[in-house]
Amino acid sequence: MAKRATWVAFAVETLGGLDVLVNAAGLLRSAHTHEQSLADFARIIAVNLTGTFLVIREAIPALLAGDAPAVVNFSSTSAQFAHPYMAAYAASKGGVQSMTHALAAEYGKQGIRFTAVQPGSISSGMTDGSGASGQSAGPGLPEDTDWSLFGKLAPALGEGFADPETVAGVVAMLASEDGRFITGTEIRIDGGTHY
Repeated sequence: MAKRATWVAFAVETLGGLDVLVNAAGLLRSAHTHEQSLADFARIIAVNLTGTFLVIREAIPALLAGDAPAVVNFSSTSAQFAHPYMAAYAASKGGVQSMTHALAAEYGKQGIRFTAVQPGSISSGMTDGSGASGQSAGPGLPEDTDWSLFGKLAPALGEGFADPETVAGVVAMLASEDGRFITGTEIRIDGGTHY
């Protein structure tokens, strides 16, 4: 825990305070649920949900002293819609979304806004299997994947996945003065995949 606190303190000292926190870390491991190991399930929860909680917990004192502070958490369309072979991921991102609502209620009167984005059909290391380290970190779908289960997961707008900048613009808006009246909710960014 000291290491996490040290990094938050370092950021606050280096930047002169903390006004915006964006929790964008995520880990996805796809599997048939009955074949997913407890270790994989726990790791997904640890990175996606527990990691988000720990960073927020350490950052709240600095955010309370910030100027119009805002927290933007990355949830996923998986939090609300069925994505096959991704039960652990869905559980973790559903937790992030619920936590975002709870934190907005708890800290709203103290001036911190909490929102979440729900990316879906976005091209990234997670969706293409490359990951940030260049190692396979993507969905890694089972060899016997039933592709018909993905029939409802195509964007209504255009073809293929959108670029990450599509999400970045929404995150920037939520963290800015333009998002000053948005808190305790999530914004789905999926090209109409789940309308």
